Amino acid sequence: MSKLTPSSLVPDFAGEHASGEAERSELAELFAQLSALAPVEADAAALARGRARLLAADSESSERFSPLFGKLTRFFDLSADALREQFQRASLDSEWEQGPLPWVSLFHFTGGPAVAGLDTGFVRIKKGMPFPPHRHQGSEQVLILDGGYHDDAQRWWGPGDLHIMTEGSEHSLQMSADQDVLLAVILTADIQVVGMP
Repeated sequence: MSKLTPSSLVPDFAGEHASGEAERSELAELFAQLSALAPVEADAAALARGRARLLAADSESSERFSPLFGKLTRFFDLSADALREQFQRASLDSEWEQGPLPWVSLFHFTGGPAVAGLDTGFVRIKKGMPFPPHRHQGSEQVLILDGGYHDDAQRWWGPGDLHIMTEGSEHSLQMSADQDVLLAVILTADIQVVGMP
């Protein structure tokens, strides 16, 4: 297996990122300096492990939801900083509570003035699991953050979609099979589970 060093990456990196010969030369010099600082060669497996660590750190970061912050700040009537605080808290399993089913967990927090007095927070549902038939005693708004689900009409609701369920509506949901589902939720009243899977 061939080893990759910073200097062996220069041609590819420079070709992608340098706009001229002067920048390519500067990048080559920087890579040479970096090579001197870290002379240990990295094999493909080590690079893959580093990439996996980087992706895992990103997937655990609240910033991975930053593309949805515009929607989320309006949804919860919170500033971006207040929203980041909630995501930080939500990163701790101890902050979650058991939901109405074993594969559902809940994270409650207080939204801003526009949603004062309403039940606001995040709902986490295990991948591949159903949410059985239930009736909405009041309206519910759901903004999908991760994963997604199919409703009774087989419509797919995925990240960034806003699903509004009206008072008195009744349906079931089937979660995506490939990853856990994370929802931002605003409830005006409880839901009543009317059927178990």
